[in-house]
Amino acid sequence: MITSSVTLLLAGAAYITYDLVTFRQAMTRDLLILAEIIGTNSTAALAFDDPPAGAATLASLGAEEHIVSACLYTRTGTLFAAYHRGRARRDVLATGDCRLAGTGHLAVSRPIVFDREVIGTISIESDLRAFYSRLTRYASIGIVVMLASSVVGWLLSIQLQRVISGPVLHLVRTAKTVSDRMDYSVRAVKRTEDEVGLLIDSFNEMLTQIEKRDAALTALSKNLDGLYRLSTAMQEPLSLGEHLTRVLEAARQVVAIDRFYLWAVAASGDRLSALAGAGFAADEWKDFETTEIPLAEAGAMYKAYLEGVPLVFNAANPLPPELRLRPPYSELKGVRTNSFIVIPMIARGRVVGLLTADNKRSRQPILADTVGVLQIFASHAAVAIENARLFHEIEDKGRQLEIASRHKSQFLANMSHELRTPLNAVLGYTELILDNIFGVVPPEIRDTLERTRSNGLHLLGLINDVLDLSKIEAGQLTLSLAEYSMGEVVHTTISSLRSLAEEKQLALKALVAPDLPPGKGDERRITQVLLNLVGNAIKFSEVGEVVVNAVAAEGWFIVSVSDTGPGIATADQEKIF
Repeated sequence: MITSSVTLLLAGAAYITYDLVTFRQAMTRDLLILAEIIGTNSTAALAFDDPPAGAATLASLGAEEHIVSACLYTRTGTLFAAYHRGRARRDVLATGDCRLAGTGHLAVSRPIVFDREVIGTISIESDLRAFYSRLTRYASIGIVVMLASSVVGWLLSIQLQRVISGPVLHLVRTAKTVSDRMDYSVRAVKRTEDEVGLLIDSFNEMLTQIEKRDAALTALSKNLDGLYRLSTAMQEPLSLGEHLTRVLEAARQVVAIDRFYLWAVAASGDRLSALAGAGFAADEWKDFETTEIPLAEAGAMYKAYLEGVPLVFNAANPLPPELRLRPPYSELKGVRTNSFIVIPMIARGRVVGLLTADNKRSRQPILADTVGVLQIFASHAAVAIENARLFHEIEDKGRQLEIASRHKSQFLANMSHELRTPLNAVLGYTELILDNIFGVVPPEIRDTLERTRSNGLHLLGLINDVLDLSKIEAGQLTLSLAEYSMGEVVHTTISSLRSLAEEKQLALKALVAPDLPPGKGDERRITQVLLNLVGNAIKFSEVGEVVVNAVAAEGWFIVSVSDTGPGIATADQEKIF
């Protein structure tokens, strides 16, 4: 409204200014014409030097109310005759064709020419009452017009505000409602077909797009939540049937499908058997639960099995006759439907089963975006089936290994007995020889026989170790607790392994405290452990020595084996000790 008022004011001011300038120019022109006429009429008075005649001529200006004074001058500038109205000044000397006098008057002067010779000058002065009256009238009209225009503009602005601002405010309120409620189904009402109407159309279209995106995000979030819960459930130690039931229940919560059923491919690869189902009536599932279908007669399921791709059938893509189930399987209650989907369940590059779903009750078409979601559930079901198969294989392998272990233990026990029998004979004869049963044994032979007996006893110990391993595997190993001498254990170990140390030119030493008390335990097992430790020390040492140290402290024996070899790696120390 302010802009309109300023524009109207500027336009009115420009028009009034133009009119006043034009009016003043017309006044000046009329005054010059009047001066020309009076000057012409005063020529005779000036020529014959007759001031009264000149004054009479000037007196005729009394008929013009706006003329306040008129003067005739001779050629020398001397006042010749004058006319005055009221208290107008006596001398008027105009120096130009047109100028506004300092007293608010308009004064003009013209030369009086007679016979091509200037004989005098006439000067006429007029007031500007008409000019100021016109200015006042225009100012009054302008004020009235401005007031009227302001009132009309105010009334129009109120109406225009309802027409323009109303829809915009409605649009703002709608946007706030959408923002506060997060309800993208709200729409703004369109009342006009102008630019504001186009804006509302664009706003509603934007809400439509946002609503679609929001619905898609909601569906995606629902799918992801279902998949997450399914993945969590798949980690639980459940049976195959329970896992598959979880898969189907999760699928029903995510997609709008009436019925699901899972088929497993037999190990022979020629038959299908139902594993699980969801959404079935009791009599429908009973048909499936007790039925096996040959793959070659499974129609669409056989095609999906061979091609490894999903198949969707509905009113737009009906099931071809050649892909229908063959009798008598076509008579099953659960398969008589025209809108269904078949998805192969693939694990490790092979089809392990089929996921089928249909809308038998609702008869709604299966949407294209449903296929991708169901493929994810089919993958989970395939993993469950494959894991169950692998679990059964592991169980079978475990049973086979258990049988093989029993055979091995039996074999080791038999072989140990077979080896121990002749070895005991050798040791027995060696003892008889050393006891001089067959005569006195020379010293040089006795030392060899002593080593033979020692190594034979060591070999007998190894055979007994094999028997112990068999007992350990069978869980039948027992310890023979009795008193023993730790010093004897150390010296026996040193004696048994001295030859190995001498072969590698290693010094084998035993540092045994002289006052060791007797101990209680399984002497043979302790000796076996010490033999292993000292044997490994000799095996991994190339130069230097191997030292066995035995002391007693606080009711325990502390036995250590040290060598000059590379030692045991830190990682292996954690495993060994």
